[in-house]
Amino acid sequence: MRCASPPTIVRSLPFVLACCRLANRTIATDPLRMSLDLLWFCQLASDGEFIGGGALRKPTPAYLASLVETAAEMGFSSLLTATNFHAEHDAWTTSIATLARTQGAGLLVAVRPGMFNAAVFAKMAATAHELFPRRLRLNIVTGSNPVENAMYGDHDGHDARYARTREFIEIMRRLWTEPSVDYDGVFYQAKGALLAPKPSTPIPIYLGGHSPPAQQLAAELADVYLLWADTVDGVRERLASLRAFEDTAGRRVRYGLRCHVIVRETEAEAWSAADRLISRVDPATRDAFIAAASRTDSEGQRRQLALASGPSLVVEDNLWAGVGLARTGVGLAIVGDPAQVEAKLRAYQALGISTFILSGYPHLEECRRFGELVMPRLRTHDAVARPISASGVAPVT
Repeated sequence: MRCASPPTIVRSLPFVLACCRLANRTIATDPLRMSLDLLWFCQLASDGEFIGGGALRKPTPAYLASLVETAAEMGFSSLLTATNFHAEHDAWTTSIATLARTQGAGLLVAVRPGMFNAAVFAKMAATAHELFPRRLRLNIVTGSNPVENAMYGDHDGHDARYARTREFIEIMRRLWTEPSVDYDGVFYQAKGALLAPKPSTPIPIYLGGHSPPAQQLAAELADVYLLWADTVDGVRERLASLRAFEDTAGRRVRYGLRCHVIVRETEAEAWSAADRLISRVDPATRDAFIAAASRTDSEGQRRQLALASGPSLVVEDNLWAGVGLARTGVGLAIVGDPAQVEAKLRAYQALGISTFILSGYPHLEECRRFGELVMPRLRTHDAVARPISASGVAPVT
C-alpha cells in the first residue's frame, strides 16, 4: 500500500526556505502568515484505531470534553468540528454543549448556510461568542455532495451555493457591526433586523473551496482560507491562484491546511501504524465510498479521490493518501518520525500556510502523541500560538 523505502526528506526550516528561494518559489514572509496557529479535530462520529471497520468509540459528551481539554493541554488553540449530517451528532448542538463543559481551547464550528436563516444564525453565533469569549470560530461550508444536500432540502447547484454563502456572510457581518440591517438578496431577506449585544470582538470566519468562485469569495470575505492537504506543488498552485483573487480584492487572508498526521518515534513505526489504520477497510465500504464520491460536484473532493486512486498511496515524501480509502473530505496524512513531520509542516509553512488543522485516529491518543513528539519542535521556532481575531487576520491592504 506504500513505497518500501520512502525517500529521504529535508529536515530543517532553513533548508526548506533555501530550496524554495533557489526554485524561485513565492514565500510568504508576513509575520502573521509565518506564525503558526495549530488546531486539532473534534470527531463527532465514532472514533477508533481503524477506519472503514473495526471497534468504535462513541462521541459521548465525556469523550468530547476530554478531547478538547487534551488538545488545550497539548498546545492547540481550537478544534474543528465537521458538518456531516450522517455523523452521530449535530455539529452546532454538540459544539455548544462541549464548550459549556470545557475551558481553554475553542471550537471551529462547521456551518452550512443552506440549513440556517442567516439573521437567526448571526444571533446564535453572537450569543455563543458572548457565553464563551474568544472560543468560537466559524467554518462556513458551502456543501459538496448534491445527494446529501437534497436529503435536507438543499437543491441549489455549485455556483448558486457560493452565491448563497456570500449573502450569508454579508448578513452576519453587517448584523454584528451595524445598528440595524435591511437586506434584499436572492437567498436571504431581512428588514430592520436587530442584533444585541453585538460581538465584543470579531468572530473569525474560515472558508474553503477549490473552485474559482470559492477562492474569490474567500479572498473577499474570509479571514482564513482553508485547503485540504495536497502535494507541496499542489498547494503552491492553489495559493498562487488565490493570491490573484486577493490582489483584485485588495486584501490578504491567512492560509490554512487541513491534514491528518501519523507520527511515531521512528519512521518505520509510523508507516506500520499507517498500514494498520487501513487494515480493516471493508471492500463494501470502499465501493460505497467511491460511488458516493463520484456524485460530488466538489473539485476538492475529486482531487482527494484522485490522489487515493494512483499507483501508490505515497503521493510525495512522507505524504500518504491512505485515509482517503474510506473517508470523505481530506484523505491525506503526513507520515513519519517527529523530524519528518515537522519538516513537512515547515515546507507548507514556507509557502505561506500558517494555520494547520490536524487529526489522527483515535483522536484523543493521537492528539497527545503529536503534542508530545512534534509540538515542542514547532515551538522552538514559533511563539506560542495565539488565538486569532478577524481584525488581525484579514486587513485591507
